[in-house]
Amino acid sequence: MSPLKKIVLIAAVSFFGSAIQSCAYLVPSKEIQRPSEVMLEQFNPAGVWLYEDKLVMGEANLDENGNGKYPWKQGYFITETWKGGVWKGTWHQPGNDREGGFELQLSADLTFAEGRWWYTRIGDNKSPNHPGGKFTMTRISP
Repeated sequence: MSPLKKIVLIAAVSFFGSAIQSCAYLVPSKEIQRPSEVMLEQFNPAGVWLYEDKLVMGEANLDENGNGKYPWKQGYFITETWKGGVWKGTWHQPGNDREGGFELQLSADLTFAEGRWWYTRIGDNKSPNHPGGKFTMTRISP
């Protein structure tokens, strides 16, 4: 490679590396703050929510109790509680014979939640060693 091409390549890498690093500061991080008890009393999760983990993203249609279907492996969520801003429940996937639990912290405006999910059963194994992972839900429509 000629010296001129090396200089151009180094300049391009330096410029784009700085630009990418600068862009990271433009995206605000979503800081979770607990919703007030009054907000939680009025919380109605009915609507479309975008769920996302490391491997899968999709839409879930929830009813006023926080129960509903999502397309991945014929899945569905069942909400147990959302006390103190913590949304707890179970997920079930008949399409791959798996189920588990989830626990999410709701944002103060009740439109975003983040937390984790885990397995409670894979096929006949009711004590699977698979840990699950991080998980978010974002409200798309009421």
